Amino acid sequence: MEDVAGPSRAAPGRPEAGTPQPGSSRWWAERAAAADRRRPRAGGLSTARVVEAALNVLREHGFEALTVRAVADRLATSSGSLYQHIASRDELIVLIADHYLGDVRIGRGGGGWRAGVEELMREMRRILIDQPLPPSAALGRAIWGPNTLRIIDAALGLFLDAGLTDEQATYATTALIDFVFGAAAIQRGGGRGPDGAAGADERAAFGESLPANQFAALRKAGPTFLAASADDVFSQGMALFLDGVASRFVNDGT
Repeated sequence: MEDVAGPSRAAPGRPEAGTPQPGSSRWWAERAAAADRRRPRAGGLSTARVVEAALNVLREHGFEALTVRAVADRLATSSGSLYQHIASRDELIVLIADHYLGDVRIGRGGGGWRAGVEELMREMRRILIDQPLPPSAALGRAIWGPNTLRIIDAALGLFLDAGLTDEQATYATTALIDFVFGAAAIQRGGGRGPDGAAGADERAAFGESLPANQFAALRKAGPTFLAASADDVFSQGMALFLDGVASRFVNDGT
C-alpha cells in the first residue's frame, strides 16, 4: 500500500469545518498532496504501518475494538502521534476498505472483453466477501481510493476495448460496481447465502403465510426466489448484466 500521509488537523479526531468526507475524491487528493510534502523518517510512523496495525486489531478483536487508541497502543505510540497520519476512526475504515481492494487480481488476458469483465467481477466479490469490515462500514466508503480506482480503470478499459463509447463504458462500469458491491453486502449481511434467502422450513411457512388473494406471482415463484443461492444469484445476475451490455452496446455481441 502506498504511504498516503495524513492530514494536519487543529483538533485531533475532530475535523474542522470544511474538512472533506473520508473517502471522497478531495480527501484522497489532500492525502496525496500531504504525502508529497512529507519527509518520511527511517523507522518512523507511516500510513502503511498504521493500516497494518489497524488490520491486526480488526482481525484479533473485531470491528468494535477498532479505535485510534487501540491502534496507537498496538504501535506503542500515543494517539497524538497517530493523528499526524489518521484523523479519525472513519479514516481508518476508509483506508482499510481500500487496502483490501488492492488484493483484487486484475488480468487482461486474451479471452475477450466479456471473459475479462466476468473475471474482474468474481475477483471483486471474492475480496468483498472475505474482508473483515462489516458491510455497513465498508460499502461505498473508498470509491476514490487508489486501489478502488485501479478496479474502475480496469473495468473502463475492458468496456472501451469492447467498442463502447466513454459514456457507455461509464454507465456499464457504474452498474458493475453497484451490482457487485450490493450483492456482496447482501450476502455478508445474511440476506442470502449458500442455502438461499431462507431454509426449507422457512420457505414453506412463508408460502403459507401469504394471503390467498394477494401476491399471486410471489406465491408461484416465491419458493424458487427464496431457494436461489447467493452464488447462483450472482452468476445469473452477472450473465444478465453482460448480456445487456452485449446486446445494447457491442455490435458483434462477443
